[in-house]
Amino acid sequence: MPTERYISEELWRLEQNQVWKRVWQWACLEEDLPNPGSYVEYQVGDQSVLVLRGDDGVVRAFHNVCQHRGNRLRSGTGTAREDIACPYHRWTWDLRGDLKHVPDRDGFPDFDDACFSLNSVRCEIWEGFVFVNLDSKAESLLDYLSPLTERLAPYHFGEHTRTRSVTMPLAANWKTIVDGFLDVYHLQGVHPQLLKVLDDVNTTYELLGRHSAMYMPMGVASPRLRDHSEQVVIDELARAGSGFHGKLLRQSEYFMEEGGKASLRDGVPVRQALLEVGRIEGEAQGRDYSGLSDEQMVDDHHYFLFPNTVCNVYAGHFITARIRPDATDAERCYFDMFIFNWLSDEERSERRAARHAAVDEGTEVGRVPDQDFSALPNVQLGMHSDGLESILLSEQEIRVLHFHQVLDQLLFGE
Repeated sequence: MPTERYISEELWRLEQNQVWKRVWQWACLEEDLPNPGSYVEYQVGDQSVLVLRGDDGVVRAFHNVCQHRGNRLRSGTGTAREDIACPYHRWTWDLRGDLKHVPDRDGFPDFDDACFSLNSVRCEIWEGFVFVNLDSKAESLLDYLSPLTERLAPYHFGEHTRTRSVTMPLAANWKTIVDGFLDVYHLQGVHPQLLKVLDDVNTTYELLGRHSAMYMPMGVASPRLRDHSEQVVIDELARAGSGFHGKLLRQSEYFMEEGGKASLRDGVPVRQALLEVGRIEGEAQGRDYSGLSDEQMVDDHHYFLFPNTVCNVYAGHFITARIRPDATDAERCYFDMFIFNWLSDEERSERRAARHAAVDEGTEVGRVPDQDFSALPNVQLGMHSDGLESILLSEQEIRVLHFHQVLDQLLFGE
C-alpha cells in the first residue's frame, strides 16, 4: 500500500465525508448519561455530536451547533438542568431538541419553530454502548455490528463497569494507530515481554464482514523464545504488575512461591490453572460464563469494530480503545482507552464512579500502550521518507489489509 495513504491531506478530507459521516461510531457509554439533561460531546474530525438524555429518559443525539449563528452548544460532559441554552445569544432548546425560547423574537421575521429544532443524529444503544451515525439512511446498528454482536454476547458486556478511561493526543494519522493494533507481528519488536505469556506464532485471524478478530493463546510462551517453558510463563505472570492474567494465576490454589521462586504444584499447566480459577471466581461472583469456551476463558480474543474501535476481550474483563482523527491535522489523532471489569454488587456499590482523564501526549498510561505510543509516531514519520513509497504486508497482517480494503469501499466504491 502506498505511504501516501497516511500523509495525504486530500485523502484525509475525503475520509471526513465518505467514512466518518457514514459509519456507526461508539460515542459514549449509557452510564455517562445517568440523569435527564446529562450530556456527552463526541468529537470526530470536524464534526461534533451532542449525546443527551431527555426529560423522558430517552437518549438522543444532535449536531452540536446552535441553529442561529453556529456556536457550539456544549463541550465535554455535564448536565443541563432543564434545557440547552446557547452561551452566545441564549437561544434555548428543551431536552428533546425542540426550540423553546428566542430572545427578542419580535426582531426576527416569522418562522416555524420546527424548522429550528436541533438537527438529529442517528443514535442507538448496544450493551450499554451508545453509538451515533451521521447518515440518517444508514442500516441499523445491530446489522452494522453483525456478526460481532453474536460473538460478544456470551461475555455480557452490559454487566461490566468502566473502571478507568483516558484520552491522549497522538502524533500520527488515525490509520497508522489502527494498523498498529491489528496484528501480533510487532510483539517481538515492541512488546518483547509479552512473548513470555502469549503465543504470537500460533495466533489465528478471522475476517468478519467489515470487522475482524484475532485469537491469541495466553498462558503459553512464544515458540520464538529459546526458552519457552512453563517456568518462563510462571515467572512472568508472578511478577508484580503482570496484568490480568498474572492476578488470576496468583489467585490459583496451585500457585506457590518459596524463596522468591514461583511455581505451580502438582505440575499443573498454567493454562489449566488460569481456566480453573477463572471458572471458580466467576461462579463465586455469580457471573454467567456458561456461554464461553475454555479458550475464551483463558485467551485474548481481540476484536476490531470498523473503522476505529479495538477490544481485547477476556472473561470478566475487557479493554477497549477508540481512535479518532484530529479536526484540523491529518497526521494527528486522539486515542481513547477504556478498561472494564465485571464487578460484584458489593464492589460496584463501594466504588466511586470512574472519572475520565484527558492526559498530555507522552503521559504513561500502562506498559503495553506506552510501548505502542513510543513506536507508532515513528512509523508516521517514516511515511514521509523519500526512501519508501509503499508498505508490504504479510499473512500475519491480514487484518491490516482487510481494514484498508473495507475503507476503500467507502472511499472509492472499490
